[in-house]
Amino acid sequence: MKNSVYKDALLVSGIVFLLGIIEFIAFTAFLSLRSDIIVGTLYGCTFACANFFYLAYSVQKSVNRSEKRAQMHMAGSYNVRLLLTAAMVIVAARFKAIHFWAAIIPLLFPRLAVHLINLFNIISSHKNKGSENS
Repeated sequence: MKNSVYKDALLVSGIVFLLGIIEFIAFTAFLSLRSDIIVGTLYGCTFACANFFYLAYSVQKSVNRSEKRAQMHMAGSYNVRLLLTAAMVIVAARFKAIHFWAAIIPLLFPRLAVHLINLFNIISSHKNKGSENS
């Protein structure tokens, strides 16, 4: 993976785990401190980060291919990630040691992290433009 893609995926992963801490605090406030919530949050955040890294790796690999081969590669990557996510959900549902919702909610965190990164980049670029005009 190219260095910038790796850095961006690492930033998203950091935000995912930060959101996981916020989720854990919220679950603990409403349900009490339980080990299944800790395990579910860690399981969900780890899977979400691994899934995002695999997406970044797949996109990077398809950039250097012809259009048709890149489409085939991305379709295969999508199917693999979808099957792994389904397996992750089944494991979260079957094991009592994993709080189901604490594990499932972090699957939404990478998308939220990307939106937050874009939002803060827009805010900082507007602030920089304002200071240049002064």
